[in-house]
Amino acid sequence: MGFFDFYRLSAGAAFLRRQALALAVGAVAILLFFQLTDADRSIAQWFFDPARNQFPLKSNWLLEKIFHRAARATSVLCALAVVIAVITAWLFPRRFARLARWRAELSFVAIALVAAPAVVGALKHYSTHACPWDVAQFGGSEPFRHLFEPLRAPFSAEGCVPAAHPVSGFAWLAPALALYPQRRTLARAWWWAALVLGLGLGFVQMMRGAHFLSHVLWSAWVVWALDIALLYIARIRRDA
Repeated sequence: MGFFDFYRLSAGAAFLRRQALALAVGAVAILLFFQLTDADRSIAQWFFDPARNQFPLKSNWLLEKIFHRAARATSVLCALAVVIAVITAWLFPRRFARLARWRAELSFVAIALVAAPAVVGALKHYSTHACPWDVAQFGGSEPFRHLFEPLRAPFSAEGCVPAAHPVSGFAWLAPALALYPQRRTLARAWWWAALVLGLGLGFVQMMRGAHFLSHVLWSAWVVWALDIALLYIARIRRDA
């Protein structure tokens, strides 16, 4: 049974419905929690120095060079390796027969790895919500706004929702969905590993003052929703 065939069967369809329900519940939970509490700013205060009016770890070498730039570069290189593997599997199926057997899964993962940063990056670019270090309370000039709070003045800072850097971890949720039809134990382990990696990279940015917690969680939600949407699209195309 092929990778996409599983998601066309009743078991796969039920799995996708559960994922869609979990996404809906997750969106409501994130929205309500951060709308009704001041958790974002409270957590940001942990890393902010009022006396210096700045986030002391903003330019920390380890956080910026290793866990930000190097981590992102590593994720990009790994994604590039997957894309090369897909091209190889489709162009030389006989020479690389073992790789070719996984080409459907690899194709899904490659598309997801490329789409995740593109979608999150576009949403972030057009966002009118400031990063912590641009908020007036934390040394910037922009007002703090909840997700659907209206914009009351011209926005001049860089958009910040959803967080882009954690995608270097969250994007790797896709292989879990590719593995799930045949290797569920490995798929679950991979899922949690990617989730922890994304949250860890998000926490690094929170320490630097680059993102609020809600920005990181929305990043995870968008990538997760995108992966499920891609499976739905593939399923519909197969049925057409």
